[in-house]
Amino acid sequence: MTQAWIVRTGRDDRYEDLALQKNLIAVGWAATGDLGDTTTLSGVRQRVRSAYPDMGRRTGDSHAIQLFAFRDRMAPGDVVLLLRRSSPDVALGRITGSYEYRQDLARGIAHVRTVSWARTDLPRASVERELATLPSLTTVYRINQAEVTARLLRLAGDPLSAPAPGVVPPGAVASPGLSEGASEPFANLKRNLNYARSLATAGQHLALLKVGAFEITDVFRAAWVQSVAALDHWVRQEIRARMLRLAAQPDAVRPQAFAAFPLSLGLVEQVQLGKVTLVDAVDQQLQSRGHLVYQNPTKIREGFALVADVNGFWNRVAKVLTEQNGDGVSFTGVEVQDQLSQIAQRRHKIAHEYDEDPDDPTKKRPIDASSATQTIDSIEQLAAAILVVLDGIT
Repeated sequence: MTQAWIVRTGRDDRYEDLALQKNLIAVGWAATGDLGDTTTLSGVRQRVRSAYPDMGRRTGDSHAIQLFAFRDRMAPGDVVLLLRRSSPDVALGRITGSYEYRQDLARGIAHVRTVSWARTDLPRASVERELATLPSLTTVYRINQAEVTARLLRLAGDPLSAPAPGVVPPGAVASPGLSEGASEPFANLKRNLNYARSLATAGQHLALLKVGAFEITDVFRAAWVQSVAALDHWVRQEIRARMLRLAAQPDAVRPQAFAAFPLSLGLVEQVQLGKVTLVDAVDQQLQSRGHLVYQNPTKIREGFALVADVNGFWNRVAKVLTEQNGDGVSFTGVEVQDQLSQIAQRRHKIAHEYDEDPDDPTKKRPIDASSATQTIDSIEQLAAAILVVLDGIT
């Protein structure tokens, strides 16, 4: 039975070129060694734990499930979507080979399957519903809707061998990754980031049409600004949701910053008189703080201190990102903060300084679909990693 998969590219910039030029898909966690003789999930899980002893149990289990799916569940003939880093478009193809462990590729890339690419420039908007359920920190994901598989097969140029609509093949379940929750704030973030991606896609297609009525690169700048605004809005909404949850649970363990959260005397009096609940009072006070901006790493950490333990916050976020797909690209807390600061600073320059090129004030700084796409993806994965840290589920 034909299956459909989504694979996320690694953060090593060489990965995408390898995938498209050498007709393959690959995942990280190379330290596990060749899994060719490991035929059970428990066997893969043990290999992951031995190779990465410092990795949290839940994280390790998630990676083992994905590796097992890549090694054992994928099959020649399956359809696969590859999320690209250099473009808002995606690649679509059919798996042609069995699992291989190769050591002749880029660092951290060893678990491989060959692919025949049907499209490398498929607009992401055309498969957005397929991507809607993809967890932000998952590398290998199986789509469990048979009708979606059939549609992807048609997009790949093969209307035959598709599962009957409405019939889910046995065992066709999504390969889970780390939980990012089903919270409304995060769902809103993904929708807003998808809008930013649609801007990047539009800019790329307009560039191909050589539209000269306006500067096409401004569309990529709009995508950049939108993505940072999405992050800011998400942090605000995530803090609000968690603050109200804590306020509604008198017996819950609350961070020190929550206990020190200032309420106006007027609100305190209304709570004492029973005119408003503590939850409503906290919500009103939070609304009065709407002027706060959550783009700077320090401000984001201070905001989340209201709802969680933030000791070593950015180092913990960096650890999640490093372990995300085991592609050999590691992060430190300082590097994560620096990357976020640079993204926010570029947004400021676009919004307030015309994105002026410091070397040539008559021009704007260069920007393209690739840099805009990587920024959007970085923000989504950063937010997902923050959720893992806030929920303590590694």
